[in-house]
Amino acid sequence: MILATEAEPALQDWLDLCDDGLLLLSARGQVQQISGEAARQLGLSQAQSRSGQELNALAVKCTGWEEVLRAVSQGEQTDCLLTRPDGRQSLATTRATPDLPLQAEIRLIVLRDLSGLDYRRDRALGALPQQSGLFLAEHHTRPDFAEQRRLSPELHRVLARGERAIVHGARILIMGESGVGKSEIAKFLHATVADADAPFVIANCAATSDQEFARRMFGDDRSAPGGRDAGLIAQSEGGTLFLDEVGEIPLAAQALLLRFLEDNSVTMQGSSQRRALKVRVIAATNRDLRQLVREGRFRSDLYYRLAVVALRVPPLRDMPALIDHLTTRFVNTINQRRRTSLLVPRRLREILSDYSFPGNIRELLNIVQKLAIFLEDTEDLAEMMEDLLAPMDIPGAEGLRASERPITSVFDLRSEVRRYERVLIDQAIRVHGSKRKAASALGVDIGTIVRKTAEPRAEPTGKPPLETNTGDEE
Repeated sequence: MILATEAEPALQDWLDLCDDGLLLLSARGQVQQISGEAARQLGLSQAQSRSGQELNALAVKCTGWEEVLRAVSQGEQTDCLLTRPDGRQSLATTRATPDLPLQAEIRLIVLRDLSGLDYRRDRALGALPQQSGLFLAEHHTRPDFAEQRRLSPELHRVLARGERAIVHGARILIMGESGVGKSEIAKFLHATVADADAPFVIANCAATSDQEFARRMFGDDRSAPGGRDAGLIAQSEGGTLFLDEVGEIPLAAQALLLRFLEDNSVTMQGSSQRRALKVRVIAATNRDLRQLVREGRFRSDLYYRLAVVALRVPPLRDMPALIDHLTTRFVNTINQRRRTSLLVPRRLREILSDYSFPGNIRELLNIVQKLAIFLEDTEDLAEMMEDLLAPMDIPGAEGLRASERPITSVFDLRSEVRRYERVLIDQAIRVHGSKRKAASALGVDIGTIVRKTAEPRAEPTGKPPLETNTGDEE
């Protein structure tokens, strides 16, 4: 095939159809074209993928890229192994094409995602089952942070600040709602500075007593026959200790953790010797630690030891560009285990893009898992959406559906209508993420939503209505 560099839009479309990443270079080493897959594997943004720049000017974040530059400069056709920031690997193959009439010489760099090649090889050899009941909980999809950073400036700022912090050895506190991916961000930050064999130890601080927390974190000389029962801190030496749900640490046990953070040394239970350790510490919580400090449920000195650099991860509803990207990645992982590929209807993707995801990324994963089943059971999109997008009811009596509320001897129709109307509006705002979008979904103007939500909620049936009779009703 002759690649006409003059037809750049058509050539770009052709390159983007290829499974492998492709870079076309001029004889002088200038970038003429970069496919979307190549930009993804190299971690390049759209602005960084423009043509006309020098190859060595690309802001490639893969290790091993220097070998590619050397091979291109020397006209050497070879294979180079690249390692991406998320730990995945690509094989970069440099090729020189013969001179073609009326065209400049073009060099070609082919990028192959080795994880995809491994999967296709294993399936061809029969090593993978044609269909399996395994969902993503068993076959984990690691996030593609390079692409997510390109799509979401908000997430990029969080990760960039985290990278700077961990390079300087600062302790990091990751805050955010449940399901936003705090543990994956912690793993990513660990991988930016740690060797491949450095430990990443997760300490779940929730639902534990003072004694259990101390034993798990610091170990116990008395519990292991003839030996030492190393705690999680000791297991983290040379690597990273990730304190998940740090806001749940019992108050009495917080003093033990504080002492370790002050001098990076521990004393195992049953021993009088202190041992110095080299451990990075990343903590995460979905609680407001400052509020817990004000309530006396979290030590202020421990808070300041942990939150040297605080990272607040935005909820998924504030990063709508990630919704379709994550949906595609989850679907691709499920399709590796299916005989027939799962295809998400365009209308469903549009609905998902307008959903507020109170459970964030974890809820989106759950939706995709259920979708793999529901699409085989029904073709009624409305029926399917009722099962897929079912956020928790609003707390309190006002969260009940009107049909579920018992009708007592005292039944004020006007109050009941107002209450049911308010329930629908509140649920629409919760599902769609904003009053303006809720107004559009309910077919009313934004002024109506603002006015209705500003009114006090009607009292439950059985209590006097909040509004008085104005005399216009008999």
